[in-house]
Amino acid sequence: MKAYILKIDTPISNEYAKTCADSCDKVGLNWEYFNGYQNMTGAAAWGLTGIKTQFNEAYRYIENPNAAQKANACSAGHAAIWKKIAEGPDDIGIVLEHDAIMLQPITIPIPENMIVTLGYKMPDIERYDHVAAGLPTEIIPIRGHEGAHAYAMTKNTAQFLVNEIEARGVMSAVDNAYFIMGQRSTRVPLGIMSPTPAIGWLRESTIWGGSAYRNYNFIPSFQENYK
Repeated sequence: MKAYILKIDTPISNEYAKTCADSCDKVGLNWEYFNGYQNMTGAAAWGLTGIKTQFNEAYRYIENPNAAQKANACSAGHAAIWKKIAEGPDDIGIVLEHDAIMLQPITIPIPENMIVTLGYKMPDIERYDHVAAGLPTEIIPIRGHEGAHAYAMTKNTAQFLVNEIEARGVMSAVDNAYFIMGQRSTRVPLGIMSPTPAIGWLRESTIWGGSAYRNYNFIPSFQENYK
């Protein structure tokens, strides 16, 4: 099992990613940084993933990319990590955006053909008593999840996602195509680990003007330990 921490080379992202990495160390999770795509268009970023897509735009440096360009480059970073998981030696890959925090080790199997989300997002991570909640014991099927900040999959699922992109094209941004209820277009089902072993720590966004605070209804194990 290995975690890939998606970051870019900016002071904020580097700071967040270091905190994320420290949290992985604390729970005994093997990890490595994945330096994502920045200062370019989303189409150019997709061209650097090694995944065959409908985009063939050449890289050109952009001093101040807009939010949409940043978001699309971030999505390409997620897909590039899926390719690394699919081609890597580990049976399980975990994708962590730089603001994710691991709170517990992952102690249960990750099923094939499922994207397994690992936790919700919030500005005050102390509100969730992960110690009282305990270690993960089950995976609950869900219809949607707000955000791609922490999730796990098998290497076979990662390969399916890569193949799906190559067959169908890039469907939309990662949150929309793979996580948000009513917008998901991938054929891979979604689940959430319970009790949740991670959290997305909302602070200053490196893409949007403000962080997206919305979550869907909490699963019982989270709600009972969210104070």
